[in-house]
Amino acid sequence: MVRGTARFRLDGKELQADRFHILHSGKGSLLDIDGIKEPLEYYLILYKASLPLLTAPFIRKLADNKSPFHRQYEFAPHDPVVLLHLAKTMQQRWHETHSLQRIHVKALFYQFIYEVEQQLQMQGKQAIQPDLVEQVIRHIRECYSTPITLASIARLLNYSAPYVSKQFKNKTGYSLIDFLILTRVDKAKELLLHSEASLQEISSSVGYPDLSYFIRIFKKTTGVTPGSFKAQAGSSRQEADRPTLMLRLSDAARGFRRYIDMEHDNDYQYVEEGEFTMYKGTKTSMGATVLLCLALMLSACSSGSGAANSIASSTSPAASTQTQNNSPAASQTNAEPAPSVYTDSQGHEVQLPESPKRVVLQGNSIGDLLALGIQPIGVDRRFIDESVYLDKEQTKAQDIGFPTNFEALVDLAPDLTMLGYVLDKQYEEVSKISPTVVFDQSLPLAERLPIIGEIVGKQAEAKQLLADYDAKAENMWSELHKAGKLTEGETAVVLIYYWSKDMYLMKTGGLASLLYQQSGYQMSERVKELEPAAGSPYIEVSKELMHDMLIGDRLFILYPHNEDAEASFAELLETSLWKSLPAVKSGKVTFVETKWNYEDMLTSDMLLDELPKLLAQ
Repeated sequence: MVRGTARFRLDGKELQADRFHILHSGKGSLLDIDGIKEPLEYYLILYKASLPLLTAPFIRKLADNKSPFHRQYEFAPHDPVVLLHLAKTMQQRWHETHSLQRIHVKALFYQFIYEVEQQLQMQGKQAIQPDLVEQVIRHIRECYSTPITLASIARLLNYSAPYVSKQFKNKTGYSLIDFLILTRVDKAKELLLHSEASLQEISSSVGYPDLSYFIRIFKKTTGVTPGSFKAQAGSSRQEADRPTLMLRLSDAARGFRRYIDMEHDNDYQYVEEGEFTMYKGTKTSMGATVLLCLALMLSACSSGSGAANSIASSTSPAASTQTQNNSPAASQTNAEPAPSVYTDSQGHEVQLPESPKRVVLQGNSIGDLLALGIQPIGVDRRFIDESVYLDKEQTKAQDIGFPTNFEALVDLAPDLTMLGYVLDKQYEEVSKISPTVVFDQSLPLAERLPIIGEIVGKQAEAKQLLADYDAKAENMWSELHKAGKLTEGETAVVLIYYWSKDMYLMKTGGLASLLYQQSGYQMSERVKELEPAAGSPYIEVSKELMHDMLIGDRLFILYPHNEDAEASFAELLETSLWKSLPAVKSGKVTFVETKWNYEDMLTSDMLLDELPKLLAQ
C-alpha cells in the first residue's frame, strides 16, 4: 500500500494499515478492505510459483515444512522506497509488448522478494525508523538516469518538498539537486573512463537528454569538459580498467543489484491447506527463504489481473512529522586534565583528547571551527569553495569528499573526527580510525557553538564569540535606526526562490534568524499566523497567494547565483502579480545570494557587515 489509511481483514483477521504497508498471503485467501477515509493507492502483485521437477529433496522438504508461498504476514518496511521503485518498474515492464520485458519482470520480482525478506527479518529483530535522507540518497543512486525533481521525491515519500529539502540539506550539507548532479556526473565519469559510448549516449544514460546542457553541468562541476576529462585520464586508462580498481568506484555503482537468471517455467499446482496465522516478522531464516526463492520458477499469471497492476487514486502528499532528540549531554568537569569522556548527540560515549591538534570535520560547520581558532586538516571542501569566507586558499584542509572518503581519512590520521550528520554505517567506520563525535549541525548558532567549543576544548572562546556577536548585532541595528534604514516596528518577510520556480517563506534559520532579532525587523501578524510543515522552517508560497502571504514592509529575496535561477526569476519579476506587491511598489526589496543563508560563526559575523551594504543598494 502506497498512500492512504484503511482497515484490512485477511481471512477474517483484522488489522489497521497506512502508507507503505505490505501484506502477503497465499492463493485462496480472502481479503476485505473497508474503513477507507481518504483515497487509497496500492499495488496488487499476483504470482504463480513452483519448484522445478529436479529440485533437491532437502529443498522440497523445506518448502513443504515452511510453505513460503502461503505465508501470511504484514509489516511496514523500514526502507519502502526501493520496494516502491521495483513495483513501479514491474508494472511498466509488464505492459510492454516485447517478450524480453516479461523476463525482466521476473528478474525484478526476485529482487522484490529479496528486499521484502531482508526487511522482514530486520523488522522481526528490531523496529527500525526509516531515515528520510537515506531513502532519498538510495532513490537517487538507483534512479539517477530518470527525471528526478525535489517535488517528485517529495511526492514519492509523502512529505512536503520544503521538509525534504531542509532535512537533506541539514544532514548532508548538499541541496538535493546538487547531490543528484554530483551522482550523475560521477556516473558519467565512469562511462567516460570505462566505455566507448558517445557523449550523447552518456548524456542520455545519466539523465540529461540535452547534450549541451550536460556538457555545461559537467564543466561546472569538474572544471573541465567531458572530452577534456577523458583526454586527461587517457594516460592512466589501462590501470583504471583493472578489475581490482573498478571495485573502488562510486557508491552509485555499488548500488546496482544483479538479477537471478531463469531457464524454465513450471505450472503452479495449488494444494489447499488449513488456516494460517497472521504474524509480524518471521521465524524462518532468511537463508532458507532465499534458498527456496533461488529454486522456485515463476510463471506469468495468464488471467486478466496481471502482475504488478496498480490501483491509484489522486492524492496530495502530506507533510509528516519527524522529531529528533539530538541534545548533547552535559559537559564533563574540568577537574581532570586527562582526556574526558563526552556523550555526543547520539549517545556515544567518546574519550576526547585534551587539546586536539588534527581535527577532521564532516559537515557545514567549518566556519565555527575557524572562528574558534581550529584549522581542520580535513573537510568537505565544497563548503569552503562555495562559502563567503575571504581566505579560502589559506585554508589548506584536505578534501574528504561526500560521502566520506575513508581512505583519505586514514591517511590524515586525525586525533578527533567530528560528524555534523551520519549516513548509513558511517560512525562505525570512522570511529575505527579516530575518536569520533556526532553533533547536530542544524542547531541554532547560540546552541551549536558552545557544543563545538566543548568538544574541542574552546568553551571560553565560544562564549566570548557569541557575546561579541550579540554586541556587534546590537550596534548594527542601532546604526541602521540612526541612518533611517530601519524604523521602529518595521516588518519584513524572507522569501527563498529556487531555479525550479519553487518559492518558500522562511521564518527561522539563516538570514531569518538575523533579521528577526529584538532590535531588528518584526514579523507581520499575517506571517506570524503562517505555520510551516513540522520540522521545517519553510512555508510554500504560490504565485496566486503571494499577496496573501508576503506581508511586510520590506521583502528579502534569497536566490542562488546561477544562470538557471536568474533566468527563471527574471520571468517572475515581469509578472503583474509581482509588480503589484506592496514592498515591490515601495522599492523595499533586497536581494541576497543564498550563500549568505548559513548560520556558522564566520558567515553570521560577516553578514553583520554585509546587511547594511545590502540595504544601501
